[in-house]
Amino acid sequence: MDERGYVAQALFARLAERDIEFCVLGDVRDYPERITSDLDLAVSQRDFEQMPRTISQFCRDFGLRLVQLLRHERTACYFVIAWQDSVGRLRYLQPDFCSDYCRAGRRLLSAEELLWGRRATVDAQGEPRNFAVPAADVQFIYYLTKKIDKQELDDAHGEYLSQQWHADPDSALRRMIGFWPELPDNGLIAQAATHNQWGGVRAALPQLRRALRRSRRLSPTEALSEAARLLQRALRPTGMTIAFVGADGSGKSSAIERTVSELAPAFRRTRVFHLRPRLLGAGRGAAAGAPYGEPPRGAAASLAKLAFFVADYLAGYALLLRPLTTRSGLAVFDRYFHDLLADPWRYRYSAPLGAARAAARAVPQPDLWVVLDAPAAVLQSRKQEMTLDESERQRRAYLGLAVRLDDAVVIDAARGLHTVTAHVGQAALAWLERRVERRYPAARAANPTGARVLQFFCRHKVPVLSKLVRVLFNSDIFCRMRSPILMPHPYGIVIHSKSVVGSRVTVMQQVTIGSKDPGENVAPVIESDVYIGAGAKVLGAVRVGRGAVIGANAVVTRDVPSYCTVVGANRILHKFGVPGAEQETGAGSPGEAELRAPADPYAQES
Repeated sequence: MDERGYVAQALFARLAERDIEFCVLGDVRDYPERITSDLDLAVSQRDFEQMPRTISQFCRDFGLRLVQLLRHERTACYFVIAWQDSVGRLRYLQPDFCSDYCRAGRRLLSAEELLWGRRATVDAQGEPRNFAVPAADVQFIYYLTKKIDKQELDDAHGEYLSQQWHADPDSALRRMIGFWPELPDNGLIAQAATHNQWGGVRAALPQLRRALRRSRRLSPTEALSEAARLLQRALRPTGMTIAFVGADGSGKSSAIERTVSELAPAFRRTRVFHLRPRLLGAGRGAAAGAPYGEPPRGAAASLAKLAFFVADYLAGYALLLRPLTTRSGLAVFDRYFHDLLADPWRYRYSAPLGAARAAARAVPQPDLWVVLDAPAAVLQSRKQEMTLDESERQRRAYLGLAVRLDDAVVIDAARGLHTVTAHVGQAALAWLERRVERRYPAARAANPTGARVLQFFCRHKVPVLSKLVRVLFNSDIFCRMRSPILMPHPYGIVIHSKSVVGSRVTVMQQVTIGSKDPGENVAPVIESDVYIGAGAKVLGAVRVGRGAVIGANAVVTRDVPSYCTVVGANRILHKFGVPGAEQETGAGSPGEAELRAPADPYAQES
């Protein structure tokens, strides 16, 4: 059994522990040993409303990430659970819960129908499995309507449908006639199910879908609910845009290809762009041929090219990127507009850089910036046409750009491709996890009212009021809060502006997270699920690993491995309570330390 099977079994056990009645829908003949697609489950309406909280708690308890949560029907919620295996590869399980079974807003089966008559299952050896399935006739009509509405029906689907048909043909026939009352339609399906010959049904899929939708027309209430759901999807896209930038020789193309492959299961579709959307003309691109082989354009031509780029990004966002991300798509850019700020020579740009910076503010920003960095000698060895000085100049320029960008991660591109893509994948999953927590309060633990008020005013920096609230709570929180910080007692808390705080971090009263030495502008990275006790101090450029516990009044000035406990002054206890000196977390399990804002390479020169 692979890891997906073990996670699915743990999920089934958790649902049973919570007394949630559920059944697994679809073809489960290979479950849980082999799960090749979404894991479809039906629950009652009452339990369905609790699913975001239940799945979120399940992920926290097992060290998994909840990276997608979307309503693809008004009574169906699709989750994507992600984790890294022992060698750093990303793995996913996609449970899809419904109460009533709907397609395109039309209710086809109620939750009561799906759950009534559910039966236990056994494996090939006759051993019971820890999940139930619907009655055979319900399973037949569910699978048939799903495949006809999706217009896909291969031999394996047909074999499964025939198996369910023969288990209870009379009941299956009655249900099928309810959806296809016309004799030519129901006769065609019945004949195919009886003899497991589905060629005729495949040829008639379009007309069968039309007949299915005629039999279940949208009511005004259903139409209104479906419109509201679609509007919410449009306003809150569930896709993601990632931009890769870096000096020549940093390995962007290879990293992008591998990253798209690794992240694809978390999205419905993917698309890669080079530099710009290219809606207003494909062009040959700045990177074609020898990018530095032509002289710079004049100032007027450079400004015209700049305006063309901005127009292409705006049009491409409206007509390509926004629809793609609304439909849960992943858009990945190999270079982006801001590349021009770091390397104007490549784009033959000679106008003032101030104009390019102003234009960059008008361009839609990606959700995550990935800056690939490597020593100049490594870059020059990969791109021999670049001089060592030019490679160093580009590297410094991109690091300086990363300092000024929101949601930028700097990845060491000198390491192997597997390690680079593992770090990029972790950064992308961390961003997706934070978005789920921001959008769905049920997917995170609740903060008291005082903590919510404090974090709101610290995040939005309202003139006068924000300062007043900070004084009232005796707290100064200057870091960017990518997701809410749990503060049971939000008093006397100080967090440095350069600090990076992960998801579901608990900070008790009188905690300080900041720099260690006067004049030092570096701060800690706190990974997800960390608990920081009352009065603790976490100081300097340290990393506190995922799931670590910082005891009350502890002082931390060095890295803390994941799932360890710190007491006193830097006394680190391993998971089982044994004092240890080993500080390495081990290769192949990259943490969120990569999220630290990079130091400004020009700070030493000013």
